[in-house]
Amino acid sequence: MNATSGLPDLLARRAVALLCADPPVFAAYDSDFAAHVGELAAFARERPRAVFLLQLGFEHESDEAADRLAAAVAAFRAEAPASARVIALGNTEKECEALGRRGVEARFVHQNAFLDERRYRPIRAAKRYDAAYIARLTPFKRHGLIPPALAPRLLFLGAQTRPDEADYVREMRERFTGATWMPFFSGAKISALLARARCGLALSAREGACFASSEYLLCGLPVVDTPALGGRDVVYPPEFVASVEATPDAVGAGIERWLAAPPDPWRVRAAWLAKVVPHREAYRALMRELAGRDPGRPPHKLGLRTPHPGALHTRAIQAVNLVRALLPR
Repeated sequence: MNATSGLPDLLARRAVALLCADPPVFAAYDSDFAAHVGELAAFARERPRAVFLLQLGFEHESDEAADRLAAAVAAFRAEAPASARVIALGNTEKECEALGRRGVEARFVHQNAFLDERRYRPIRAAKRYDAAYIARLTPFKRHGLIPPALAPRLLFLGAQTRPDEADYVREMRERFTGATWMPFFSGAKISALLARARCGLALSAREGACFASSEYLLCGLPVVDTPALGGRDVVYPPEFVASVEATPDAVGAGIERWLAAPPDPWRVRAAWLAKVVPHREAYRALMRELAGRDPGRPPHKLGLRTPHPGALHTRAIQAVNLVRALLPR
């Protein structure tokens, strides 16, 4: 099989994003990398200096998750030249340590630093909701931690993604009768919707860095957060996050805190932006190390998965860069 046969499709689906053409530096989520190891290793055999930066979509501090990624990297190394590199971008220092113990190169670069703040902003609007929760309708998001009495003043943004979780969705819709349920929106529309809420919720016990937890803050909303594995708290400005126990009473008290003392939304946003500066600098330093030049502003979410208004333009650029990357040296 030609090494490039699968790459245009991966780029078009945004399962892989080309960050630099020479040397070719790609971004991919860990799960997409693992699913396409053979194709990516074949590309690396033609371009031995290829580098793959892996965003971690779920926590990798646990032995199970770290072992799984280490196995995928080992499978890649078995087929690719030794000069090709795979570098995991860890959302916590413990993730980097866990992967390092397994021989996986890792750098502490939090994925939420790749949110483009120009897409989000505080908007002045009348408040309709006490809290907003951006979350897929799936059990690990733990919607049930929200007190049901708050239902008429709750905004849920998310959709069911698995048919076998229909019972959970039905149960939550019954539990929160009177709440507003909408699909997730991106860009300007999410800013307008969040402007109607007084705080955002992050309630899972185990996931990844959770883009939504930072999107709230970029839109000027304080957060009610429960303890979690995955690193979303790494870029929290603590003064604007109510960290509470994972009980409905505690979550309700966290919401009440922000109803009683709402912070200035632009201060919330500025505090979050200050927290991601070290991670953005770490990314720039890594790209200078790999490519010998400053990469400039990275694409939103590293250009992975999520469509946006500039998607066609982005894909056109990626196609051109891919051709350049594959030209004989």
